[in-house]
Formats: sequence, C-alpha cells, structure tokens
Amino acid sequence: MGESKQTCRKICKYCELIHSFESSYPLRRATNAVKSDYPRCDWHWRFICSTCGRPRHFNGISWCEKSHNLICLSCTSKHKTVPRRFWDRKYYYAIYCDNCKQYHPALDYLEFRKRHPWQLHRDMRETKIGLDRENSLRPAYVSSFSHENISEKQVAEAWDRIANRWDERYSEHGDMNREFIIDPAIFRVIGSVKDLAVLDAGCGGGYLSRLLMKRGAHVVGVDVSKKFIEIARQKEEQNPLGIIYHVGSVSNLSMLQDESFDLIVSNIVLADVKDFQKAIHEFARVLRPDRKLVFSNMHPCFSSAPVNGWVRVPPDSDRMEDWVYWKVDQYFERSVETWRFHDWPQAYGFHRPLSDYMNALFKNGFVVTDFEEPVPTKKTVREHRRQLSDGERIPWFLIIGAKKIDRLLEKSRYRCFRPS
Repeated sequence: MGESKQTCRKICKYCELIHSFESSYPLRRATNAVKSDYPRCDWHWRFICSTCGRPRHFNGISWCEKSHNLICLSCTSKHKTVPRRFWDRKYYYAIYCDNCKQYHPALDYLEFRKRHPWQLHRDMRETKIGLDRENSLRPAYVSSFSHENISEKQVAEAWDRIANRWDERYSEHGDMNREFIIDPAIFRVIGSVKDLAVLDAGCGGGYLSRLLMKRGAHVVGVDVSKKFIEIARQKEEQNPLGIIYHVGSVSNLSMLQDESFDLIVSNIVLADVKDFQKAIHEFARVLRPDRKLVFSNMHPCFSSAPVNGWVRVPPDSDRMEDWVYWKVDQYFERSVETWRFHDWPQAYGFHRPLSDYMNALFKNGFVVTDFEEPVPTKKTVREHRRQLSDGERIPWFLIIGAKKIDRLLEKSRYRCFRPS
C-alpha cells in the first residue's frame, strides 16, 4: 500500500526538467506511466490526432487554432525541424496543416510560447480535450520472435489483410524509406533499364513496376498476395503502361519461362519469403546468363531476435535525441517475426543471417557485383528528420547486386587456366 502511495506522488519528469530551466514552472503530479522510469502529467502525455484518431507524444503533434484540430507527424503531408532553443531543446517540429495551409509548432514549443490549446482555452484544459485517456504506454509497432512453422499460405493471407492499408501509405514513389533511401541506391546499381525485360519479384501494389516501366523497361510483376495484385491491376487499368502481373510465389515462378529476363529486382521481399533459397534458385532459372539480380532487404544485422529496436527515453518520444541506442542480440538465431503496426492485422517476416543470403547466391551461380548500405542524404534528413534521421545512425537496409554466371563460359575459362 505504501509503495502504491509513493508511486502516486511521483512528479512528472518533464515538469522537473522544465522547472530546472524555469524556476517558476509548476511541478505537477504524474498521472500517466507512473510505474515507468518516465512518469508524466497530463500536459506532457499523449494527445489524439484529429485525423487518424491515434495517440501521439506531445512533442510529435501540433494544434491548429483556426480549425481546432490536432495534427500528428504521421498524418501531415510534410513537416520540418525549426532550430530554436527553448528549455533544454535546440529545435521543435513544425507540422504542416492541410486545413489552413500553414506550419504549426508541436505542443512542446506551443506550451513554451503560451500558445498550447489548454493555455488558450480554459474549457479545453478543464475537460482535457484532446488528451489520450489511456494512461499506460502502447507501442506503435509490436513484434515477437519464435520458431513457429509459418506456411507460405499464411504469409500470403496476412499480406492480403493489410494490403489496402499498406498501399495507402505509398505515393507514386512508395513510402519515404523507399523513395529517399532504398530506391535511389537500387537505380544506381541497375543503371539504364531501357528496353530490358525486367521481373519485379514481390511487386506488391506495383509502384516499382510503374517506375521501371516509365524508365523504358518491359516489366512483369509477381506477388504472393492476391489483394496486392488486384491493387496493381486496378492501377494499370487506370493508367495503362503495359505491365503484366501474376499472382504467385517468388519461390515458384512456374508461370515464367527459363532465361526470359534481363534483370530481376526484388525490393524488401526476401525477408518475408519462407523458402528464400528456392526463390534465389528460381531467379537464376528465369534470368539470362551474364545478367543481374538486384535485391534489397531489411539489414539482418539490425533485425535479429529476440531483442531489437530503439531504446527511447521516454519510449514514445518523437524527438530523435531521445532515441538512445539500438538493441541487437541473437543475430545467428533463425526465427519467425510476427509483427503489426498499431491496430493492423499481424503479418510475418523471417530473420536469417546475411551469410544465408550470400551462400544461396553462390550456390545458384551468382557473383556479387554490388553491395550497398544506403544512407539518406543530408538534404533528405533536413526535410524529413523525424522519419529518416535514424538512417544516419544505423543501416536499416542493404542492397545486393549479383550477376548470373554463364556456366559454359566459366567452365571454358577454368580449362584455359588449368595447369597442364
């Protein structure tokens, strides 16, 4: 009982911090996450975005006084970091409001400037309008690792369930990671695709197929999710480019002929494929000799079980300086990851060490020609600090280019250099 009373008397960590810079600032009692290392008062808790309806740490959500809406970093079309010292901070997030077409500071800076909605509207403060009523922390991304035997059918059905939500996150260039980190490196590796027959292996809703087609390629897309192919075909009907789509596993490309492609691109796919070795074997079968396979993947060094992810203090903060370090353990343990975003249905991925992919390439007659751990540009980080700046600290992704060897030619070379 005594311990419970002591817990209830905790002071908000943010209030303590601000008080150390501004002695007149009130020390409020913590009412949220009181059993954590970072208990917080209502002012410094999470607020509900008026667009997505999800809670957001107060430093990642803004207020539009004109529309009386709260706008979070996930729902804004753009945001920027504004260098400005206040309390212990060196910048604040300015979040663009599509209603009034202006940028608004996040709630932390609004409070500093006495422009927080609870400072402007007494009724909002008294009734705690906008406050997330759940007083415990809920992660936006949840995952667990196991050795469960997940079938390819289960993988396909999981992607069918989330395909619409996944595709809604994309612009014509994909999501931010693809547009600003992965794809620029992929296009550097593949070079010109004009008049090449290209297989987009694991095409999803087809955004990369469309980009390749616009660069002059002749594209075939394959994906295990019927729903994704349905989305891709709908977009092809709306804007015909001549892309052919197939429902099927990249581990079984029986619908495609031997040596029928000049290039295979597989973008963040193989970590979601159960039988990746069979997939690479199939890639070798349908690729012409002396041609290239290029694939990207989540970097296995930073996605291992059972522990991975940023350690944040507090754990829901949107400020990158609060993301202290990345946890890694059990890198060599091959496992199944069950994951989901927010309230999405769950999906599956497969962790395996990098050597598994490399050895599968060598076994199937590939020679590695390119290896990249892409990093966002300084300009990209300035413009999208919240989403992409952690990409400067660790390599989220890797890109491998591998050329299929002409075995007859290799055999001939071997005979030429064999000692007499």
